[in-house]
Amino acid sequence: MKYRNSATDKKLRSWFSNDYSNSHLRKIEIAQGSIRGLTTCTIPIDYPIIAIAGKNGAGKSTALALACCAYHNKKDGIKASNRKQTYYTFADFFIRHQNEPSPEEIIIEYDFAYDNWKVTPESPNKKEINSQVRYKSEGGKWNDYASRINRNVIFIGIERIVPHSEKSQSKSYRRHFKVVEPKGWEKDLGDIVGYILNKKYEDVKIARHSKYKLPLAKINGILLSGFNMGAGENALFEIFSTIYSAPKGSLIVIDEIELGLHIEAQSRFIRKLKETCIERQIQVICTTHSSEIFDYLPEDARIFIEKTNGKTICTPGHSSEYAFSKLSSENSNELCILVEDDVAQKLTTLILPAELRSRITIEIIGSASALSVQLASTYKRANSKKTIILFDGDQKSKSKYNCNFAANTLEIKDPAFSDWFTLKTNYLPSDTWPESWIIETSKSSTKQLAAHLKTTESALKDIIEYGLGAGKHNEFYEIGKHTSLTREEVLSLFCLNIAQNHATTFSTIIDMITNELTL
Repeated sequence: MKYRNSATDKKLRSWFSNDYSNSHLRKIEIAQGSIRGLTTCTIPIDYPIIAIAGKNGAGKSTALALACCAYHNKKDGIKASNRKQTYYTFADFFIRHQNEPSPEEIIIEYDFAYDNWKVTPESPNKKEINSQVRYKSEGGKWNDYASRINRNVIFIGIERIVPHSEKSQSKSYRRHFKVVEPKGWEKDLGDIVGYILNKKYEDVKIARHSKYKLPLAKINGILLSGFNMGAGENALFEIFSTIYSAPKGSLIVIDEIELGLHIEAQSRFIRKLKETCIERQIQVICTTHSSEIFDYLPEDARIFIEKTNGKTICTPGHSSEYAFSKLSSENSNELCILVEDDVAQKLTTLILPAELRSRITIEIIGSASALSVQLASTYKRANSKKTIILFDGDQKSKSKYNCNFAANTLEIKDPAFSDWFTLKTNYLPSDTWPESWIIETSKSSTKQLAAHLKTTESALKDIIEYGLGAGKHNEFYEIGKHTSLTREEVLSLFCLNIAQNHATTFSTIIDMITNELTL
């Protein structure tokens, strides 16, 4: 199912796209060399919260480290409790044993939306998206830390979920923690954590000793400290107290953001994180192993990192279904069909004969660009499982672009790739998006569809017009409102009607799948 941007998403995107005052990170690119698992690749950043997923060893943690090292800071800037400096260096993350080789000949390019660039003839604007480069030559050191843009950056690692009762420093100083003067955001902190965990905090305070802090919260008149809170509860107090303690406009980097939280809490967490991003004007970069985290973020906020023949591929726009199926075991079916969304998946499933369905897997990817890159990645893999892609019909006019995009992303120079890509590609009917075509086509076979929906043909025709007027990708939600069914139920019934009454429309797709299975 395509992601539907909420009003909060639109507000976040508009702010992030037009804000240059907070020096937002807009791209990380390893332009040359490799560093702890990551080879040359690009991570685009087009939304203020991005989540990075991938298998262990793919380079997720390395990506977080590179983000932290993008900035410098002033001496009076904020610093994490376990740090002496207000900024991060590569030496903070890329530690090696004396026998390990040092990474050499590395060039990392960062793009920033910044409002105080030095004016030059080549770059006459002070406010724009521009680049800085960090490099390490053979036998040398990383260049010019002090020339980096200043910004407050805080890295929040997985140690946040270790209960205070298991932290040696917390236990040692348990009698020394003193409640600090309120900062004014403690009630907001309690409201946010309470909403996520479905609790009602009557009072929240922060106790400190030296560089350590301990949350205190009152529920039903009983005061609890972090010593008697669960891992997820402690983690939430740590994350949001850090966000409120940091100056507005900070970059918050979080490893495995969902740790300690059940599925329902994860959705509530992302909802509150989005709201807090607007309030505090922060940027968040995180890693995740949770499909739910992907589900609750826009498609371009999801980055999937994988390796193909030793090369790192960073792809935005993955669906959670496809991304996390790749993290589990490989599917054993003979042919994998990649599609854009659940509409294409449902339609393709229902138009195929049962004997073909039993031999294939239909995977949702999430965007035409991601489809193209995933198909191209199979071209580079040796002995990979058979894969084809079914684009939505509105992608027919962009076939050359999609092929070139995939080839450029994976740096495929083979002239035979274009013909191969075409052979492995097909399109759903029409030149428009699937929802529109399905509903328009259904107008010619309303009797059976009306029976499925338990309504009259006359009423169905009006309902169809309501659906078509709802806007792109909203059609089945609107029809569901008028039939007291869910979007998914309406989608299934419309697709079933198409399969029963317009099967010949899909003959080229069925022939292609049959041929692939016989090769």
